[in-house]
Amino acid sequence: MFHLRREPRATWSPGALAPSDSTPIVGVRQYSSVLLCFVDESFKDDLYGFGAVVADALQTREIAACVQGVVSALAEFGIDGAAEVHAHPIFHGKGIWSGVPPRVRIKVFIEVVDAVRESGATVLLRGVPPTRLRRYQDTRGFRERHPPEQVAFQHLLQRVDRLAVDQATHALVIADERSDRDRHRERFAAYQAYGTPGTYMHTKLERLLDTVHFAPSHHSRMLQVADVLAFIWVRSQTVIEHDERQARVMRSLVKDIERCSFSRGVWP
Repeated sequence: MFHLRREPRATWSPGALAPSDSTPIVGVRQYSSVLLCFVDESFKDDLYGFGAVVADALQTREIAACVQGVVSALAEFGIDGAAEVHAHPIFHGKGIWSGVPPRVRIKVFIEVVDAVRESGATVLLRGVPPTRLRRYQDTRGFRERHPPEQVAFQHLLQRVDRLAVDQATHALVIADERSDRDRHRERFAAYQAYGTPGTYMHTKLERLLDTVHFAPSHHSRMLQVADVLAFIWVRSQTVIEHDERQARVMRSLVKDIERCSFSRGVWP
């Protein structure tokens, strides 16, 4: 895991000789393990979802290296080694992926999911249907109506926190850049100050470090992995595949993803 080392410090009373280079400093080194949670979104009209991959440092390096290898192997199809693994254009054969055969594009999805599964990392999947959320809020007369993306992100943060508790560690959340990132940071700070809304899984996210950090996905293989996971899962919840071969591949991908998942679900 990713190790943070606290260097030992020496203390001495007034009047005592200050420690010199030849004076041994006695202290206790303390180590803590940190999980890294990479998050991205995917949505349809009837479902707003988030996918995340939670990994330690070694798993992060392993997955990122595997994904880089997948992209580097596509040079013969005109794909640059620095190209972003973005699920939507890959799936639909758009943009730079238009010249890549379907079987090769499908293999990209399979190899990305295999990299996560083989690493032992944990997958988080949470979704909120906008229509059902509005109906739920209306019937209960909520004064404050949170949008579906905020509710889904809150539910994901609660699961990251719970996962860190279960593993007796802490976690840092890194999400894909988005226009409303300041609002998400503000909500995160409110959760840590006052707790998450409601009584179910109520938490102050005490196992989550600092704030939510937003980064550009085209510079992060791990955020690209989160994008692939979110895309596959949301599509599986909202789209009926009419092509039997495509449906078979999607079922297999979803099965592998869900085997790695922790507390996945759609609410309400």
